[in-house]
Amino acid sequence: MKCRKSLILGFFVTTVIVMISLRQSVHAAGCDAIVGKWSWFTKGVVTFNSDGTMVHDPGNDGRWECTDPARGRITLRWRQGGYVNQLALSPDGNGLSSTDPSQQFVTAKRMTGAGAGPSATNTPAPSAATPLVLTTQPDGARQLPRDLPELMHAGRQRALLWRPDAIPVALKFEHRDAPNPTMRGPEVVISFFSPSTGTGMLTRVTADGARTFEFNQAVNWSRLPLAPVFVDLPAAARIARTNGMKGPVNRARLDIWSPAGAPPVLAWMIGDKTINGATGEIIAYDVTGYIASYNKQWQQAARGLLALMRAAQGHSSGGDSPSIGGDSNNPGSGSDRPYDDGSAARQQYERNAAESRAYWNGSASDYNRIKNGQCTWSDSSRFGC
Repeated sequence: MKCRKSLILGFFVTTVIVMISLRQSVHAAGCDAIVGKWSWFTKGVVTFNSDGTMVHDPGNDGRWECTDPARGRITLRWRQGGYVNQLALSPDGNGLSSTDPSQQFVTAKRMTGAGAGPSATNTPAPSAATPLVLTTQPDGARQLPRDLPELMHAGRQRALLWRPDAIPVALKFEHRDAPNPTMRGPEVVISFFSPSTGTGMLTRVTADGARTFEFNQAVNWSRLPLAPVFVDLPAAARIARTNGMKGPVNRARLDIWSPAGAPPVLAWMIGDKTINGATGEIIAYDVTGYIASYNKQWQQAARGLLALMRAAQGHSSGGDSPSIGGDSNNPGSGSDRPYDDGSAARQQYERNAAESRAYWNGSASDYNRIKNGQCTWSDSSRFGC
């Protein structure tokens, strides 16, 4: 009997040890298996370290954490750009894919496992043979470029042969509607900047191939590099349309903007919409600073015009000469008065005038936007709001 109890106790202890071991192996397979080097979807290499840090070569770093060991799910938080990715390990342990439907483009393939030797740290050298292929997808009757993060990475491999410190600072799309049929269709232009020399290079990519243009002189371009991972153009266009943008996408531009009083932001400008290139959120404020600059220039012009009119009034020679801007005996009256100090009356006049112009010359959405005080930079230039 005593021997039987010992056997039962031994079996129970063994079972507990096996369960603990299985739990530890699940954690290892689900999270520890992430450690190593992965070929990133942008063609770069991401290294996941066992201490929870990660490095993207080239261009970024951050931290990763295991959020679901049983299903091998991790969360990545990138330092530059503030991007957050939710990924899951494939059943064979050799792939990573996004669990976020809006980031389905984020994928990776295993290069090495944990504890890889020094040889795994080598990265491919820049090559002029890196293909620059413009891939597209239907957008109504037109074709819209896609896979732009991958295209930008391939373009940078060529740019590194031009300058070893070349960084991408802007990406622009335009639908060419030229008379010559062979020159029609989508075109993507990527701007590269060399911080050490202050020079720039453009890479133009169309369905016919790619061409580069070097500017061997100082250029006044952005000094902030675009993040290697961003919302692709088709996704950004879909977000813009969901939030009220109408018509085809004729052009779009991705930049890092530096609005006054706010941190730099990676943003797509598409039609009359601004989309955060990192999160896909609509940005309601003016990231370009254009509206503030426009209003400042308008106010300066108005003050100059008022000074000119008052000077003309002061130099009028007699009672027979008509005064400019109103009654010369009452300089405060007349049509020039609303321009003097940005009064509430003048502001209301400007709002009413902008609403009227939008009503007669714009669309219903233009009118409603201005009526509700949501004037965009495009509205400002078209309707003066």
